[in-house]
Amino acid sequence: MLRRISAVLIAAAMGTATLVVAPAANATPVAKPVIKDIAVNPSPVVVTSSTAVTATFSFGTQFADASKVSAAIQAPGGNPTSVSLTSSDNSTKWRGTADFTRQSAEGDWKLLITAASGNEVTKETREFKVIQVWETDIRGFSAFPEPIEAGQYLNLRGQLLANSLAGFKGLADQGVWITFKERGSSTYKRIAWDRTDHRGFFSERVKVFKSGWWRAEYEGVSNKFHPSTSDSDQVDVRHKPRPPAPKPDLDSRIIKFNASPEPVKYGKYVYLRGLLQVKDGWSWDGYDGKVTIWFKTKFGSWKYVKTTWANGSGAFYTKTKATKSGYWKAVFSGDRDVDPSSSVRDHVRVKR
Repeated sequence: MLRRISAVLIAAAMGTATLVVAPAANATPVAKPVIKDIAVNPSPVVVTSSTAVTATFSFGTQFADASKVSAAIQAPGGNPTSVSLTSSDNSTKWRGTADFTRQSAEGDWKLLITAASGNEVTKETREFKVIQVWETDIRGFSAFPEPIEAGQYLNLRGQLLANSLAGFKGLADQGVWITFKERGSSTYKRIAWDRTDHRGFFSERVKVFKSGWWRAEYEGVSNKFHPSTSDSDQVDVRHKPRPPAPKPDLDSRIIKFNASPEPVKYGKYVYLRGLLQVKDGWSWDGYDGKVTIWFKTKFGSWKYVKTTWANGSGAFYTKTKATKSGYWKAVFSGDRDVDPSSSVRDHVRVKR
């Protein structure tokens, strides 16, 4: 009888255990959360000044426990930073913001999203860029000398700098335009170009002819450096006064030229005389100019012999020894006010 009761108790105990375990075998499984519609706005995040740029992060979830949805952003090489989220549509849409400043690292950032339900966890990552566009400035621009004579070279120089976390520093290896606005104009025109050295300095020399304003212009680099323009520097260009119109040259002539005696003995003097005149208005007047005497044989070429001067009446006289038969003439080469002229030639035979 005792054995039978024990068997009944064991059977009852086994039945109870079966009743406890059975519900677990029939429990409904938990769905894995879904993260969708991830967006970063703006993307890329472009910081252009000391004013912070606010980026908005949004995404949707399904099958997620609202208390187990989180987001964080991670800078390049940094640690994640939590983003505060707000939800809508029965905790299926999520939104968060973060401010980016000059201190925000430039490069590839990550948006890290986690959604969980029960023991199920889903994680998603979305990359976005942060770009820093830095201010630039052109300082110390000058154009000299001033004033300057027309046709001379004007020196132009200055320094291009860019802002950074450490302040403004010289910006190297950048092109800078030198521009000019003529007096009376409203438009600057590009005249010259130079590339900055390792400290941001540039310089150029330009030949100038007009007065006006000079300045330097930097075009900037997209998504890196802002453009900038220097202050203008006015330069007056002086023009030399035009010389007075030259007086018309006066005509000249040599008249009454004579070489004598003829014939002349070998080694004796031949005497040369004439009259140098200049036409002044309607009359011919004597002129005290320099006269040269020339000689040539019948088949030779003209050769210089000597120089004499006409007196105030224009008369000139000289002599030279004769050694060959040939032709003589007198030549006036002209000067600043009078045109040149030549006498007729006169033949003299030399006899032995």
